Amino acid sequence: MYIISLLGMSKVIQAPMYKIWEWLEVFKAHIPMKTIDQIPYFEIEAVEVLMFIKEKIDEEYDLMEIRELLTKRSFA
Repeated sequence: MYIISLLGMSKVIQAPMYKIWEWLEVFKAHIPMKTIDQIPYFEIEAVEVLMFIKEKIDEEYDLMEIRELLTKRSFA
């Protein structure tokens, strides 16, 4: 299992950490995470999910539309 920190995720997807936290609050059910010693880490599959969220926000989709798209899409 590979995991990545919030800072690492911020660098990989080129989004500020505060934005990722905002997205996490809204899309938590869709973002694979683990907590180790009370520190949240993203599973490597979360990179693809967060890139998708960032792309849709850049395309000016609203959060409800993105949530619907996430439920219909598989990131396996």
